[in-house]
Amino acid sequence: MKTITSRILVTFFLIPILSFGQEHVNITFDTTTVKLSRTNKDQIVPVIVSIDSVAVESPERYELSIEVDNSTTLSTTEYDFKYKKIKLSELLKKEKLFITINKDTLPDRVRKVVLTIKIYKDGVIANLLNNGKDKTLSVLVSPSTPDLKGYEYLGYLGTNFDLVEGIQTKDLFFAANILNSPERTIKKNVGFYLSIYGNRAISRSDSTSVIRTSSAPIDTISDNVIRVIEQTGRALETQTTDNLGAYISPLFQWPFKKRENSNTRLYLAPSLEFVYRRTRLTTSPLNISRTDTISTSINPNEIEGRERRPRSTFGSSQTINEYSFNAGIGLFLAHENERISVRVHGSVGYASNYYGDLIGADRNPLKVTQCNDIFFSGRAWITESVSGVTLQAEVTNSLFQPRPFFVATLSKAFDFKDLGSFFSPITKRK
Repeated sequence: MKTITSRILVTFFLIPILSFGQEHVNITFDTTTVKLSRTNKDQIVPVIVSIDSVAVESPERYELSIEVDNSTTLSTTEYDFKYKKIKLSELLKKEKLFITINKDTLPDRVRKVVLTIKIYKDGVIANLLNNGKDKTLSVLVSPSTPDLKGYEYLGYLGTNFDLVEGIQTKDLFFAANILNSPERTIKKNVGFYLSIYGNRAISRSDSTSVIRTSSAPIDTISDNVIRVIEQTGRALETQTTDNLGAYISPLFQWPFKKRENSNTRLYLAPSLEFVYRRTRLTTSPLNISRTDTISTSINPNEIEGRERRPRSTFGSSQTINEYSFNAGIGLFLAHENERISVRVHGSVGYASNYYGDLIGADRNPLKVTQCNDIFFSGRAWITESVSGVTLQAEVTNSLFQPRPFFVATLSKAFDFKDLGSFFSPITKRK
């Protein structure tokens, strides 16, 4: 028992002495991982190797080499790395070398280049202890994520689609959209979306109304009996609404995270919107199915002063002004690449509506009334990058007092930096 204990104690004290006398080095990378994304330009990545200590006899017989490991997944044609062996006797405290990642914008999965530290003695791998902490370095190369520019600040000019009235040049559509996505901000977590627009909702028509009208008296039969012409027919009632509004939505990355190498982003988007709507109600004759001459009783005093021409109420027009303030919560989806931009914004929340200023055939104004409701809306924009042709659709409705509004537009998108070209002279003057 004493013999075994003695051997253990001797071994315990001899190990540090033997280790201390063994040849060794302390060579390490300053970092273990370098991350980068491919671009359309070559990228030069510096690599630092620190030489903390070299404890060997005849250091001129030893050489330091930085080599590409077999675990590398990046093709040899996609990077450039060369390192000439250096004798340990010629090493400095820090060695700086470079690896070049060649330009490439093709989509690809994450790949890597792995570098390792190796020591050679007389041309073969040395049996030498390296106490360095980081003896391998991985350069992780992610697929290219092109920084799309041109979709952030857009203006639109075009016309509305109306299934009732068709496309008319007088139905002008305009809008201005500014998208500052969270990825373009410093902290990359909060951005905003601002839109100013003017459009016309798709007209709604109703041809089921039956209206009877009577003319001024054409003959007096007695003191209190007159003869009039009565017409019965159907009328076409049309409602056309023009919208002028602005809304802003902060865009939050949380709780959604952008998937790596994806062109699709989803944000939490509260919204605040103001809309001014001008609605015109028009009644026009569709057909007259029956015309009769009838006798009717009337106060003689009402006969005096009447004109003897027909007074039809088939043709009439009324205009209603409406103001809406909407505050809600929703989602904003953006899918953008070099070919197309698609944006979808859905929102639901509280609406405060104000009605008033009814002006009709009799010029009778109504008092302004206020009504609270729950609104929901959805908007979609699709823009082709080369031509700028944009299709836009919108639907808005209320919960307690349903009043759906549909909008469809065709427009040409232009960057705000080109706005000045619209006002430049046709010919340049010297």
